[in-house]
Amino acid sequence: MGISGPLGTDWFSDAKATALIEGAIERDIRVFDTSPLYGKAEERLGTVIKSLGPAAAKSLQVSTKVGNFLDEEGRRRRDFSGETIRRLVEQSLKRLGLDTLEILYLHGPDEHELTTSLPVLADLQEAGLIRQTGVCSEGSHLARAAQEDSVDVLMGTYNLFDRRHETLFDEASSAGKKITAIAPLGQGLYRRGFFLPKSLADGWYIARALVRNRQQLGKAAQAQWLHEVEGWDAPSLALAFTLANPAVDCAMTTTTRLAHLEANIAAAQRELPHDLMMRLAAIASDR
Repeated sequence: MGISGPLGTDWFSDAKATALIEGAIERDIRVFDTSPLYGKAEERLGTVIKSLGPAAAKSLQVSTKVGNFLDEEGRRRRDFSGETIRRLVEQSLKRLGLDTLEILYLHGPDEHELTTSLPVLADLQEAGLIRQTGVCSEGSHLARAAQEDSVDVLMGTYNLFDRRHETLFDEASSAGKKITAIAPLGQGLYRRGFFLPKSLADGWYIARALVRNRQQLGKAAQAQWLHEVEGWDAPSLALAFTLANPAVDCAMTTTTRLAHLEANIAAAQRELPHDLMMRLAAIASDR
């Protein structure tokens, strides 16, 4: 589960975030991803982890990121230097209440930042502070990261509206790397009344879509039939499509509502009929 977006903002309360994270753990969610770029996200996840006790905390697989972060004044910073990476990891471990991170992702590095940062991550592995190294990026930068033997995990967008990384993920998976798909539900672009917000969280999702997903909005507008498939709802179809790709090891979803989390858990256990899978694949046949 991604602890990001609204879950790290001031207007989404600590109490709601805590209840959602606790609800996820109660429902056997054990994989959590966050970042020091996501406002209060690490702190809120850490509050729950610290309340679990050492034994229960060890059952969780927690990842975070370095390279892009918020400074003490809340300003976005970019720094992939070894000194900063080590400092960020130390701070993240303290906020999260952990001794070791399951995965540490470089967050959007260019080629120079990638090559200079990987030795630092290797040192952190050697010190036992992280178990796996990862890169969260897109396009050519993610493809470049896939060429590095020391990168264990690739994180990038993959969903029924955006399949541009499909070939890359297939090849990387065959080479032994793990794949984490982000935005696996297509960021809810297909939702009826998408541009009619009912909450602050809805407004946040609209703003993100207008900035990052204009091309996918057009595909979503032509896929309203997703709401008419008997026995399925649109988000469940989207998640099942992402998980049907054998290269995908983890689909990192995020939500502000427990009911949606429960629906995601149910969808992850369903298998799409072949004809429906083909129809979904046709939505983004141009990749």
